[in-house]
Amino acid sequence: MSSYVEPEVGKDGFNCPFCSSFAEQKWGELISAIDHPGFIQIMDGNLSRCERCKNYSIWIDGELVYPKSSSAPKPVSDMPDDVKEDFIEARKVVEDSPRAAAALLRLSMEKLTNQLLDESNDSLYQNIGELVEQGRIDSRIQKALDSVRVTGNDYVHAGEIYGPDDKDTALRLFDLVNTIVYVTISQERVIEQAYSEIPENKKEGIDQRDQ
Repeated sequence: MSSYVEPEVGKDGFNCPFCSSFAEQKWGELISAIDHPGFIQIMDGNLSRCERCKNYSIWIDGELVYPKSSSAPKPVSDMPDDVKEDFIEARKVVEDSPRAAAALLRLSMEKLTNQLLDESNDSLYQNIGELVEQGRIDSRIQKALDSVRVTGNDYVHAGEIYGPDDKDTALRLFDLVNTIVYVTISQERVIEQAYSEIPENKKEGIDQRDQ
């Protein structure tokens, strides 16, 4: 599981704003004007080239101006790679299509719940029910998952409840997904690590108490 590295001017490597992969970046100066329909004329700045996808990013005054930045939050560090892939793709499209972003976030939660259950199902609804039945998630996370499930599903289908321009609703889903990952993975990792450091004789006493 790798961590998301924020794109930053001059940095040797980060998650590419085009392909989302962590990759080495080659840098150069942008000193000639770009005068083309659809582009703002630029006199100076920096270019970075992703060594994986070979696409160029444009930086002006230390800010990424191409490709367009996203107002959605970044993924939390413990987010699994396949879940993160959908999350980052959703970040790229949320400004133009909140509906597509919500659908991608719903897909990311299907992948996460499959991982939590160690099985592959097509139904997020079923996965949530099984996690509740097994005591793997509490009522707060169940509500968060169902919020992503229902909203993402409504965006995919008729779009009658949430309009296609309702970016605020889509942005709220990003926060929910990050919260779900943090509680189900990050917090669990910290707890398990702390418990693993308890001496074995103390654990035996705890087991006897709980029995």
